[in-house]
Amino acid sequence: MSERREPIEGYHAPIHRGVWEPVLMMGAPRVWTTIWLVICLWVTLLFLTVLGLRWVLLPPLAWALGQGVLVLLTQWDPCWVDVGMAHLCKHGTRWGYQSFYDAG
Repeated sequence: MSERREPIEGYHAPIHRGVWEPVLMMGAPRVWTTIWLVICLWVTLLFLTVLGLRWVLLPPLAWALGQGVLVLLTQWDPCWVDVGMAHLCKHGTRWGYQSFYDAG
């Protein structure tokens, strides 16, 4: 059995977890958590200015429920965002690759 040698300079690089794992914030994908939080904060301010103080607790409650759904989806399948995007791309949305290319 050969002994372990040090890697050759320049051929060794750490693989960051963000490359092979989704980046999470509060237990859900960071982008979706941020978007959901900003939407709920905006609706809270809108309710505060338009409807008054009585309705202000409704958007944070909706945020908690929505964040719970995001966390459950992430625990069920950590790559659910990629699966959803692949499904959208498969059905010909503008985000996907073309299903065929013209020659030449």
